[in-house]
Amino acid sequence: MDLEQTKKEIKKEEGFRMEVYKDTLGFKTGGYGHKMLEGEIPPTDIAGWNKLFERDFARAVTGAEDVLMLCPNIHDTARHIVVEMCYQMGAYGVSKFKGMLKALQDEDYKTASVEMLDSLWAKQTPNRANRMSERMANI
Repeated sequence: MDLEQTKKEIKKEEGFRMEVYKDTLGFKTGGYGHKMLEGEIPPTDIAGWNKLFERDFARAVTGAEDVLMLCPNIHDTARHIVVEMCYQMGAYGVSKFKGMLKALQDEDYKTASVEMLDSLWAKQTPNRANRMSERMANI
């Protein structure tokens, strides 16, 4: 699966901030939406933030593979959307989307798109959730 487009989508959605700031949930964040870990020192240049992005992205891909274990025939676009979701909220967060994951298992992308919006995530980041849900619905 070619993930370069997925990286571009995440970077576009996250935006980039060189300086650490508090996100909408109060977490210290920087770069491309990187949640700073306890004791982690923020990078001082773009190369450092890019290195963190690549690490976070790899974790999102692995997380998506884990939550999609029961979805062997999933459409590539849906897989990429789940990677984006894992980047934003982690595999554990995405694993709570039981209705969406069941719909993906059934290759029912319209239902999956509806289930995506029935969530706290959609209430917290409605514009992003709506864009991603629309992409899911159009598979």
